[in-house]
Amino acid sequence: MKNPEIKDFYINNKKKFKKLSIVSGILLAVFLLMAVVFYVLSYNQHLSYKVVQVNVISVDIANPLSKIDKDKVVVEYNGKNYEVENLMTNETLKYHTYLNSQKPADAYFANGRIFANVDGIRTTTVIGMIYFVFLFGTLILIFTTAILIGCVVEANKREKGIYT
Repeated sequence: MKNPEIKDFYINNKKKFKKLSIVSGILLAVFLLMAVVFYVLSYNQHLSYKVVQVNVISVDIANPLSKIDKDKVVVEYNGKNYEVENLMTNETLKYHTYLNSQKPADAYFANGRIFANVDGIRTTTVIGMIYFVFLFGTLILIFTTAILIGCVVEANKREKGIYT
């Protein structure tokens, strides 16, 4: 064995790893369940928005060779300029077409902001934000639980002398 201290570390902390992996697994199940619940709530909530006609002022398409790191579309609605939020690539290209044709484009107006799609409005609601907290928490807990289970398996192997 190359480093006996590592063997001792796993064996000495085996009970801790077991407890933590159980707690982490339970938290993972809770977070996953809550993510599903808030996903359903998010998609079933009533959204207050208005489909509006906007004039496209400018379209900047992301280019790795330039300093533009994300798509940006500026539109004019009721005499005021807004940056369109929650843009997808196909929507940026759609707005670019409207810029060239000088025709008004459809957008979604909610809470004093302009969105490219309804999903952008949904993700800015409290329920939508809580959903993302549980979603990212679930992802973190998947990795944490996997690492802790790996530590328990490693401790079992070292305890049985498989590596000696």
